[in-house]
Amino acid sequence: MENSTLPKQPSSNNLTTAKATIQFKDAEGSKKMRVLVAVGVLLLLQFFWWFADSDHVGYAPLFWLLTFSLCYKMLRMLQEWYHYVHVQEPIAPVVAATAPLRTVDMLTTACPGEPHAMIIRTLEAMVAVRYPHTNYLCDEGDDPVLRAACDRLGVVHVTRILKVHAKAGNINNALQQATGELCVVLDPDHEVTPDFLDQVVPYFEDPTLGYAQVVQAYGNQQESFVALGAAEQTYHFYGPLMMGMNSYNTVQAIGANCTFRRTALDSIGGHAAGLTEDMHTAMRMHAHGWKSIYVPVVVSRGLVPSTLGGFYMQQLKWARGTFDLLFHVYPKLFRHFTWRQRLHYLMMPLYFLSGLVALIDIAVPVASLVLLKFPWHLSLPEFALHMLPVATVALLIRYNAQQWLREPHEPGLHLAGGILRIATWWVYSLGLIYTFFNVKVPYIPTPKEGQVKNEWLLSLPNLLLAALSVGAAAFSLQVQGIRGPYTKLMATLALINAFILLVSVLMAQHALIMGLRSFMWSVPILHTLKRKFDQTLAAGAGIIATRLRSGSIAFAAGLAILHLLATAGLVLMQWRENVSISEDYIWAHTGYGELRIGRPLAAKQAASLPVRQAASNKQPAIIWTKTSSSARQVISIELPTNTPPQVPVGVIEDINQRHNIPLLTWVANEAPDKTHAFKQQVLRIVKHENQLLLRPIIRAKSPSAYRAAWQQLVKSYRASGDTTLVWVWTPPRPDSIAAYFPGSAYVTWITSDCTTQPEPANTTLDCYNTFRQQVAIQIEMQSKPVLLFAPQFYSPTSYQWAKKATERYPEIKAVVFSANNSSDSPSKNVSLTVAN
Repeated sequence: MENSTLPKQPSSNNLTTAKATIQFKDAEGSKKMRVLVAVGVLLLLQFFWWFADSDHVGYAPLFWLLTFSLCYKMLRMLQEWYHYVHVQEPIAPVVAATAPLRTVDMLTTACPGEPHAMIIRTLEAMVAVRYPHTNYLCDEGDDPVLRAACDRLGVVHVTRILKVHAKAGNINNALQQATGELCVVLDPDHEVTPDFLDQVVPYFEDPTLGYAQVVQAYGNQQESFVALGAAEQTYHFYGPLMMGMNSYNTVQAIGANCTFRRTALDSIGGHAAGLTEDMHTAMRMHAHGWKSIYVPVVVSRGLVPSTLGGFYMQQLKWARGTFDLLFHVYPKLFRHFTWRQRLHYLMMPLYFLSGLVALIDIAVPVASLVLLKFPWHLSLPEFALHMLPVATVALLIRYNAQQWLREPHEPGLHLAGGILRIATWWVYSLGLIYTFFNVKVPYIPTPKEGQVKNEWLLSLPNLLLAALSVGAAAFSLQVQGIRGPYTKLMATLALINAFILLVSVLMAQHALIMGLRSFMWSVPILHTLKRKFDQTLAAGAGIIATRLRSGSIAFAAGLAILHLLATAGLVLMQWRENVSISEDYIWAHTGYGELRIGRPLAAKQAASLPVRQAASNKQPAIIWTKTSSSARQVISIELPTNTPPQVPVGVIEDINQRHNIPLLTWVANEAPDKTHAFKQQVLRIVKHENQLLLRPIIRAKSPSAYRAAWQQLVKSYRASGDTTLVWVWTPPRPDSIAAYFPGSAYVTWITSDCTTQPEPANTTLDCYNTFRQQVAIQIEMQSKPVLLFAPQFYSPTSYQWAKKATERYPEIKAVVFSANNSSDSPSKNVSLTVAN
């Protein structure tokens, strides 16, 4: 079928003459799950209430990308929880002993290229089903081998000349001669058990039932890591999720193991066409008013793709097909759905947006590290305080939902499935792009039996992204030398992403893995250790499972109460101490933010203020003539050279309280034992959330001695317990900058000091042009923000001058002007101009 116009709906009389109505019962553990989900929802609401604060917004493009990713994950989680609290098991109606047997047709398909042995095994299993029925093979290739097998087994062989609408057309062609009251559609790789129909047919005593779906289980998940991951992705879907769909009549018809009432199928014109013909058929039947049922029994076992190529082919087909249904079919059927069906068919295709979300999760840390722009301005401990309880309860809920998985081997962490889903980001994204541009994807049966070979080419996109993530982390931490907490967080995320991608690449190298396994099994001690590890893990898993499920409610409630108390304590502490991560911190470490200007504080003024006591109202204030364009400034403090250096703590705290940032300059040639107290004062200031730029002046006999002295100084401070200090480097000789540069890892800012240049060079920015040309040829220096010392006296027009300079030289993030000779009246200014 090529359109979604519904045939005339059956009369209500046909749907109300039920001999029996299917009853449901809550699955064991449903009440406990509802309590857990209630706790999870409360924690989730609290998290978003805290997160939705404009103060948390960092670099807007990255912020909104990560917010989209977070909201998507939370929405998907809420959808799962909704199903968990509605898990129901159907109760089969009682069939009278005198009731006549229903006529049933069982159909499977065959396409050219599919293994004969696989199809014949499926036919033999169909023949072995005990309930009376007729078997059909819908053979697209009119294969003589399969025709002979059908003759031998008593299976009706059907082929066709006009091959349209792929699998749906193939089945509809066979239905033209099949006459059963019910019809079962099987995939050619699924072998049914003899009691298949005995488990399903009784539900059709309810004449409003359009179709019944059973579990889709697999038997080859140990064939490869790809097969394991593909199978793990289905465990929750065919367990609690489909069982939850029983509660609001949205059970999905799957392309295998689905039993249809023939009159229901005929009422919508047969199987609907498309890449995801099963979902399309379910949508049309639900829109037509038919009921669906999920029977959670394993009465068939099939194959999952065991190679990356087969899995990607399957997922591309599904992604393209479901997006097509969302954009083109869903709007036409919308008014025929119940409100819960509308939400269901809106949410189902959005699973494949996980590809776009995975790309965002990988790209944002890379972009943040390269651009030095951070998406969120959050206190990391505070973020952990709000996020960890949500994540913990979410894991606890999902773990408890595993009680509804259908087979004993299915519980677990499902790491292979999660890694494989992330690795499929580009396939899912391609499906979305193909939908937007109406690119056709051919309906090709998913390969189930793969060859043992490595799949490096298909792994190339993930290899490239992994290399990019590692490169971004190295560039930020080594080349740029940024060691702030936000940079470390983004670098950690980038490296985690790289690790996951590299593991996914390894999963697809089947020959390599087989070789490693052979080697391990050839070493007796490794084989013994693995066996003991598996035994210990299996024994411990049972104990942990019992403890977690029995105490899950108490644990979740206790965690919620503890989180509430911790949050209240944090709010109270912030209210009392007014401590928060500010824009000042970001600017000091990266230069990102508004341009700042300033002037030096006279040495005698700094010395006159108390060194160890905080500033008070009786101390001389640091007065600035604020311009309309800039209120936050940089204040340069140069310590005297004739005495041991002492940190003017009161001055620095006073500057920080006014939202200005101090720049501390001192001669750093003293022996370490003479500067220990100075170092401790600096570290104490930074520890108390004060921002401080450090500008040591080192004099050395040679460039190599200078570099060694600078590096040793920085290392000594980092070894004392703080790696986030901001180091401002001033080249000792402006004509040989590269020779004296101590390395990107030891420098945060670079200073261009035009006040030391003789006139007339210092009356323009010619001095900076020379400096800039030397910096431009050194890649390590190019990413550093620049602080410019200008010889012009500070005045109300200084900000406009600095703004004009930075329009031409955007790397300049701060300009410090010369101090006036008198605080009462300005001295003559040096007229600086920016050349066009």
